[in-house]
Amino acid sequence: MELILEIVYINLLSPLILFFIIGIIATLVNSDLKVPEAFYTGYTMIILFTIGIQGGTKLKHASLGNMFTVGLAALFLSFLMLVIAYLLIKKVVKFDTPNSLALAAHYGSVSAVTFVAGLSFLDKMEIPYEDFMPAILVIMEGPAIITAIILYKYFTQKTGAESSASMVEVVKEAFFGKSIFLLIGGIFIGLVAHEDGLLMIKPLFGDLFYGVLSIFLLHMGMIATQRIRDLKGLKWYSFAYVFILPIIGGFIGILVGNFIGLSLGGTFILGVLTASSSYIAAPAAIEHSIPEANSGIYVGSSLGLTLPFNLIFGIPIYFWFSSLLVG
Repeated sequence: MELILEIVYINLLSPLILFFIIGIIATLVNSDLKVPEAFYTGYTMIILFTIGIQGGTKLKHASLGNMFTVGLAALFLSFLMLVIAYLLIKKVVKFDTPNSLALAAHYGSVSAVTFVAGLSFLDKMEIPYEDFMPAILVIMEGPAIITAIILYKYFTQKTGAESSASMVEVVKEAFFGKSIFLLIGGIFIGLVAHEDGLLMIKPLFGDLFYGVLSIFLLHMGMIATQRIRDLKGLKWYSFAYVFILPIIGGFIGILVGNFIGLSLGGTFILGVLTASSSYIAAPAAIEHSIPEANSGIYVGSSLGLTLPFNLIFGIPIYFWFSSLLVG
């Protein structure tokens, strides 16, 4: 317990977490602090491109054999969390099918910001990790979203040309929506660009990364708090899954990472990814494909509750558990 508290303390002193907490406070005290929408779009692009470029650069020297094994494990974890989330929310919480599938899509997918916060934590602790982990982030983002929407189409028995056309849009949104497209584009640039060219863009897609991410987390703290405020008329215990699912996912991801032979850093990051939930790619796809689902519930759960939990408490817990297994 003393070790967990020490790790939590270290994590809370991270500038990224402090920016997030300031965003929460700004909303709680009704500050007039605002982040322009155009700025939000711009720094989202910088963050996603930077993750991809750095991952692509490291992939040049990564072992593809090891990456293939971890990629299969990542797909397994994504589908497993989809099933666990759906059964828990549908059978225990008693949400209806559209909301259960919408939430399962979010918790089967992953969060790039939680991923970066995990990397930042490892950098602070000076712990290395496998170079291909950004590619695992990309692998885990789309499959659960697609599967949840296919199940929705099946359960609601929507067939015919209209359904086929809509499924094309679903696949396009899940695999080529903004977040995944920017990550894949960044990985491609990192893989094929000359070193001299990468040095030219390093001031924006490198040196400024954590500064931009800090402002992003300030904004996320504000939005998360507002989303929690919007969750009205539902009993508090109906949202216990927002803390249960990350813990389940984190521990399972860490167990799998240790089983397939990842390093301490890689095992921890796989646990962080499995514990995270999407609030960029998933809402964009679900909003159009499962219109009966309540966006306040799935965005409020993922962004308003699970993201803060993972950033503040989850990351230290997952690192503690990873350290116990891997040592």
